[in-house]
Amino acid sequence: MIKLEGVYKNYGAIRVLEAMDLQVEEGKPLCLLGRSGCGKSTLLKLVALITRPDKGILTIDGKDVTKISDPEMDELRREKVSYTFQEPLLIPYITALENVTEVTGAPKEKAVKVLTQLGLGDRLNHRPPKLSGGEKKRVDLARAILRGTPILIADEPLSNLDPETGEKVMELLKAHADKGGVLVYSSVEPSETKYASQVVNMEKK
Repeated sequence: MIKLEGVYKNYGAIRVLEAMDLQVEEGKPLCLLGRSGCGKSTLLKLVALITRPDKGILTIDGKDVTKISDPEMDELRREKVSYTFQEPLLIPYITALENVTEVTGAPKEKAVKVLTQLGLGDRLNHRPPKLSGGEKKRVDLARAILRGTPILIADEPLSNLDPETGEKVMELLKAHADKGGVLVYSSVEPSETKYASQVVNMEKK
């Protein structure tokens, strides 16, 4: 379980999160809903242990991560969290399949299966420069899914995807939660909250 209590996060003079309370439970997908600039990505990065709160308490499985060292934070993130950015960070000179297998260590057969489920069966041997924005995002999502960490964080996973492909993506993401994992994703579209057990409406400060 992830819990935020009275969390603040600023970027210089810009206040992004103020006295934020949040609880995310295993098996219950949570959607952060709001327009661009409302703090969704900042909150996701806090939960993903990419950044720290300026004030407040953030606990994962009862452990206050605001009090641990940077190396401990890095190790905890590697062990516990998979994160997909809005803009996928793929290795440009290797194929889509290799971007999954070499980064996650997943068996080739398993990677092929997930990529095919995501509609990329005919793009396995294409390098990122030959992929569309939506295809790159799906490769990134496959990596996150196959890392097998207990916490899966996805920043607008359905952007640039058509409805049919979006359904395939959410089917795999929800499978993670159904197995007892933590799933947190963000969206600007109210219709995409249908996959969540809990919705947090965020407003721009």
